[in-house]
Amino acid sequence: MTVQNILIVSTTGMGDCLWATPGIRELKNAYPDAQIDLIVKKDWLDLFKNNPHLEKTYLYQNRWYAQIFLGIKLLLKPKYTHVFIFHANSDFGRMKRFLKSSPIWNHQGHKWCPDQYNVKSKKRNNSPSIGADLHAIERRLFMLKEIKVELKQPQMELFFSTTEKNSFSEYANHIGLKIPFVVCHIGASSVDRLWKSKNFYNLTNLILKETSFNIVFGGNKKEIKILKALNLPDSDRIFFAFDLPLINYAYLLSLASLLVSNNTGPMHIGYAVNTPTIGIFQHVGNGRPDLVGPYKLDKTFFPIVSYLEGNTSVEEVWKKFQAICQATEY
Repeated sequence: MTVQNILIVSTTGMGDCLWATPGIRELKNAYPDAQIDLIVKKDWLDLFKNNPHLEKTYLYQNRWYAQIFLGIKLLLKPKYTHVFIFHANSDFGRMKRFLKSSPIWNHQGHKWCPDQYNVKSKKRNNSPSIGADLHAIERRLFMLKEIKVELKQPQMELFFSTTEKNSFSEYANHIGLKIPFVVCHIGASSVDRLWKSKNFYNLTNLILKETSFNIVFGGNKKEIKILKALNLPDSDRIFFAFDLPLINYAYLLSLASLLVSNNTGPMHIGYAVNTPTIGIFQHVGNGRPDLVGPYKLDKTFFPIVSYLEGNTSVEEVWKKFQAICQATEY
């Protein structure tokens, strides 16, 4: 079948969506004349608005009536030659009727996808099935092999316009933030992923005492409560970024010298924008680092800390912090 226009579906978490970016890039490199569209959760739409490999991005909401409006838009377009479900919950199954019987490839084993396009199971041509221990990025690329797309560069990526750059300049001037700075992302999508407040407090004091870095504490407005619990010292080197639009926060992370983050969406932004990132995985239950952590990146600049039980220590994070600083000559 000729590859003419392709639909990528990625409608779950922030990290899940960012893991799509290597596949989108490799698709465009392999088929430069093909149109690639993306359906993505409304919350993450801005992360893809500057992506040069995409023709059209559609926002997704899992409410049935919102799906109908999106479905009508899809029905007005020519039929897609290929649909790839990079990651979706079962509620996306209601959208199948709007996809005009295109081949719908998936790796999650969704029952609403035709079995012959499910790479998780043994396929009719006896080709290998997808393994359980593949990194999330590899799982997406595994499907693309069906149209002879290979992963040549595993790096995730984000793109910024002059709008984000100008907005950051205005923001930094307004609050007095200057480079170099490090970012501590103190929030997470679930409570079990949070590093204890006292740990961020102790790490802050080490950074203030042992380095000349400014420190930016980031998150969203819902995490102001966590910020208050930190009981931070009074310092003109501490700044806050809890009111930035997501794409502007991503650009701030791209300029940071180092990011310390819980295992949550902005940690993956750090990987995507090549900012040295220490990811804190408190429990294996919230994601195996080898499957959802950095993928084929220099472990000096993208270290992770993880324990099966217990808490990640400040000492271990600080050692990794110092190693990055030494490697980058800060």
